[in-house]
Amino acid sequence: MDSQFLIGIMEINEKLEEAQNEAAIKEIESTVRAKQKEFTENVNRAFEQDDFEKAKEILTKMRYFSNVEEKIKLKKTPL
Repeated sequence: MDSQFLIGIMEINEKLEEAQNEAAIKEIESTVRAKQKEFTENVNRAFEQDDFEKAKEILTKMRYFSNVEEKIKLKKTPL
C-alpha cells in the first residue's frame, strides 16, 4: 500500500476525531463518498480491462474508506 494513501487515511481519521459539529462531519462524509465514487468507477474500468491487479489495489483502498464510513456513522449516532 502506498504511503501517501495511508497518510491521507490517517489525516481523514484525525479530522473525523476532531470534528465537533454536524457540518464538519458532513464535509468529511462528502469527501469520502466522492472518493468511493471515484474508486468504484476506476475498479469497474480495471475489471473491464481485465487488470485484476489494479482492481485488487483499488478494492483494498475502498475497504479503508469503507472503514472511515463506518466511523462516520458511529460519530453521527448519539449514544
